[in-house]
Amino acid sequence: MNTWFLLALGSAISSSGTQALQKLSISRSGYSRWMITFIVNLIGSSILFTVSYFIGFPELQAGFWLAIIITGILNVITFPVMLRAYEIGEFSSVYSMILLTPVFLFITSFIFLKELPSVAGFFGVILTIFGLWLMAREKNGHDGIENYVRGNALGMLVALIWSVSINFDKLATRHSDAFFAPAVGMMIIFVSAGVYLILRGNAILSNKENNIKIGTAGIVILLALGISMALSNVLHNSALLYGFATYTIAIKRIGILFGVLWGWLFFKEKNLRQKLTGAGVAVAGVAMILLA
Repeated sequence: MNTWFLLALGSAISSSGTQALQKLSISRSGYSRWMITFIVNLIGSSILFTVSYFIGFPELQAGFWLAIIITGILNVITFPVMLRAYEIGEFSSVYSMILLTPVFLFITSFIFLKELPSVAGFFGVILTIFGLWLMAREKNGHDGIENYVRGNALGMLVALIWSVSINFDKLATRHSDAFFAPAVGMMIIFVSAGVYLILRGNAILSNKENNIKIGTAGIVILLALGISMALSNVLHNSALLYGFATYTIAIKRIGILFGVLWGWLFFKEKNLRQKLTGAGVAVAGVAMILLA
């Protein structure tokens, strides 16, 4: 089995766990979106810099700093936006919106990386996305429909921005390695979040009406999220080095399968039969991608 597929699949599993922890962090930690952004990226960056120290820092090639600054700035936007989406929306529904990333990537990966997938690969990506959409779409009514729609819209916005930033993730990793690039990228995020927190001293705690108390459980969630992000970023960047960005991200989006499971276990979400039907279609799409 191809190395890139195993790495992308590992990234899918770890990414789904990361997204579930993001939902838990915004709903149960008591910290604001920007404080969560600061803490978890500080943790993840520290872990990856430590690993880079022991394995040896890479020789940086021309183009690294431009690529990492661009993706870092874009992710300064997407991280708190995704937290906001999870704050007001349903987990599996918001998460499913990032399935649009491979669609956007067919345009952006050609523009930035000159990657042109085959016809079979194109239809495989489309089939995968269609199957995952069938699995995650909302069939019945939903309480708080306005927030439900807003949460999904924010998820779509993140997918669009990621379709650009992923290309620069790949370029930054090419010009360094799979540990150092995400370490610097996460450093840009936590430094930017730190500056925002300094300028907005009242932005540390959540301002939600339920006034969640900060305790040990919230700290544990943030620590777990930081570790999960570090692992997910390494697997993600490693997979990008071995395969087309479009194919890699399509496989990574299989994480929605696990996301549905986390939604059922932790957030009491329903419509499992509908979502399992879509899963079969998605697997067929993955097979087409592997055979492309």
